[in-house]
Amino acid sequence: MSSLFHLIFGLIVGFVGVIPPGLLNLTAAKISVNQSRRSAIIFAAGASTVVIAQVYVGVFFSKLLTQNQEILIMVERFAIAAFIGLAIFFFIRARLDSGSPEVKDITSSDAKLYAQGIILSVLNIFPIPFYIGFSSFLAGKGLFVFEYPTAHMFIIGAASGTFIMLLAYIKYVKKFGFDSHTFARKINYLLAGLLLSIAIFTLIRIY
Repeated sequence: MSSLFHLIFGLIVGFVGVIPPGLLNLTAAKISVNQSRRSAIIFAAGASTVVIAQVYVGVFFSKLLTQNQEILIMVERFAIAAFIGLAIFFFIRARLDSGSPEVKDITSSDAKLYAQGIILSVLNIFPIPFYIGFSSFLAGKGLFVFEYPTAHMFIIGAASGTFIMLLAYIKYVKKFGFDSHTFARKINYLLAGLLLSIAIFTLIRIY
């Protein structure tokens, strides 16, 4: 049952982490429109493969930091500052963003699509501190265990959640419009509120 919970937590965190319109999901959406859903799925598979390594690194550093209770409290304080900073970032981005993120043109070869997904995902460094913060947050609440197979189920869930969210962009891109400024702003406001709520909750729990 614990493994199942870790898988679900990973799915949720991985899914939420790719909601904001960005390089990966909008590139996948563009491939879906300009080429085919199959091509976009291959790209998404390459991008999601890298997430496995990114989550593993995040969980590894989170484990090191949470082995000491004093360090855990320090990390939680850092996480509060990070979540507040991210909330401000998404709020400002929602207010000032005048256009959609730049989207790369992708070649049609399956191998190149998969490799391009890997490369663009590697260049996206945000997931590592994102997973450090959330795994530390869950560990602080006693909801995360840094042991096999629970931690590995979380990693698998996060990669799967990322892939599912990319599939959502690929499948429903024509419905909500991947270049929709309104959609991007609403999502950024939503994430700003979510991150601020987590920061406030963590702050109350510590003090």
